[in-house]
Amino acid sequence: MLRNPEFTRNAWVELSLKRLVSLPLLLITVYYLAYTLNEDYPVSYLPQLSILFYLAFTFLWGTRLAGETVVKEINASTWPFQIMTSMSPTKMAFGKLFGSTAYIWYGNIICMILYVLSYKINSEKLPVVSNAELLTNVAVFMLIGLLAHILPLATSLHSIRWRHFFERFEVTFYQLMGLFMLIPLYAVFLGNKKDRMVSWYGELYSMKAIAIIFSLIFIAWGIIAIINQIKTEFGQEPYPVSWFLFSISLVIVLFGLNNYSKSFMFSRYFGTISSLFSLIALSYITLSGESNMALRPHLISKYYNAKQYKRLFMIMPRSFITIPIILALVIILNFQLASQDSDSSVAFICVIWAVMLFMVRDFCFIYLWSLFAQGNEKDTTAVPVLISLSTYTVLPAIFYKLKLYAICPFFIPFFYNGDKTFTFTESAVLTIAPAATEFLIIFVLLVMGLRKKFRDLKLDEDLQSKSI
Repeated sequence: MLRNPEFTRNAWVELSLKRLVSLPLLLITVYYLAYTLNEDYPVSYLPQLSILFYLAFTFLWGTRLAGETVVKEINASTWPFQIMTSMSPTKMAFGKLFGSTAYIWYGNIICMILYVLSYKINSEKLPVVSNAELLTNVAVFMLIGLLAHILPLATSLHSIRWRHFFERFEVTFYQLMGLFMLIPLYAVFLGNKKDRMVSWYGELYSMKAIAIIFSLIFIAWGIIAIINQIKTEFGQEPYPVSWFLFSISLVIVLFGLNNYSKSFMFSRYFGTISSLFSLIALSYITLSGESNMALRPHLISKYYNAKQYKRLFMIMPRSFITIPIILALVIILNFQLASQDSDSSVAFICVIWAVMLFMVRDFCFIYLWSLFAQGNEKDTTAVPVLISLSTYTVLPAIFYKLKLYAICPFFIPFFYNGDKTFTFTESAVLTIAPAATEFLIIFVLLVMGLRKKFRDLKLDEDLQSKSI
C-alpha cells in the first residue's frame, strides 16, 4: 500500500501532523473526562462512548469522504488527468478507497482500542465479556464499516456514466448507500434476534459469525466492483464474467440459509427464495444503469460474422447474464416446493413462474426499447425500467381495490382462488397464462426488431461495398 502513489497522495493530505496529534488528544481527553464522571454511576457507559465515536467517524464522516473522493475530482475537472496516468486500476481502487478514508480508520483504531480498554479498566461495572467476544465485536464493527465505505465509492463510480446529465454531483445519495449498513449492524448488536443462532449449510452460527463471513465475501466483491468501474473509465472494458461469478457467489451464500429442519415452507426454503428475489432485484438495478444501447446489433453482427466470440461475450448486457441463473433457481425452487405436496406450495410455484415470466417480459421490453433508442450511447435505460415497474403498482392496486381480482394477474404475479370463484386449476392457469402471453408478445416484437436492425445493417454494408 505504501508503494501506491494514489494512496500516498491521499494519505499525505489526510494524515498531516496536526491532524494526527489532534484526534487522539481529543478522544483521550473526552474518554478521560467520561471515565472520571463514570465513577458516580453503577454502570459504565465507556464502551458506548467509544462506539458512538466510531459510528460518527465511519457512517457520517467516512461514507461522505468515500463517496466524494471521485466526485470532487469530477466537479473540479481533474478526473480526466487521473485516468490518463499509468497507474493500474487495482492501485487506483485501493488508493481511492483507503487513501480518502485513512484519517477515519486512524480514528476508528483508536476508538476500538478504547472500546476494548473499557472492559479492562471498568470490569466491575460491566458484564463479563471474554477476550474472544471482544475481538469478534471489533471485527464486526471494522468489517461492516469497511463495507459501508465501499458502497458509496462503488455507487459514485457507477454514476460517472451518467455525468452528462448533471452539472454537479451530489454526494448525499452515495452517502446513504453506506448508511444502509447500519441496518445489519443494528441487527447484530441491538436487534430483537441478536442472540439467535443462524443455520447456514446445516451448521449453527451466531449472528456475529454470520456477519463476519458475509462481510468478508461482499467486501471482496465490492473491491472487485470498484476495480471494474475504474477499468471502464480507463477504457479497459471488464469481462461480464465478474458479474456472472458475483451472481453465482450471491446465490451460494444465500442458498445456505435453507433450514431443512423446519416444516414451515418459507423457513425451510428461505435461502432459495431470498437468493432468487435478491438476484431479480439486482438484475433490475443493473438493467436501469446499463447503456441505452443495451443491445448493439452492429457490434453483435460484426463480432459474430468475424467469429470474435470473446468480444461478443464482452458486449453482452450484464442483466442478460443473470437470466439463466434466475431460471435455474426457479426450477430448483419448483422441485423443493413440489415436495411439500400442499395447495399453498403449488400456488406459490405458480406465482414464482409468473414472477419469472413478468421479469423476462420486462427485459425484452427494455431491450426492444434500446434497439430504437436515440441519442448518446451513455444514456441509461432508467426510463423504460421505470415504465416496466410502474405496471406493478397503480393499475393492479386500483383493480384490487375495486375487487376485480381476476384482472390483477395481468399486471402482477397473483394467485386468486378466493371464495371458490375459480377452481384450483383455473386459478393456476390464470396466474401463469397472462404473464406468458405478455412475454410471448414482447418477445416476438423483440425478434422482429432485431431482424429489422440486422436487415438494415446488411443493407448498409451492401451499399458501402457497392460505393467502393
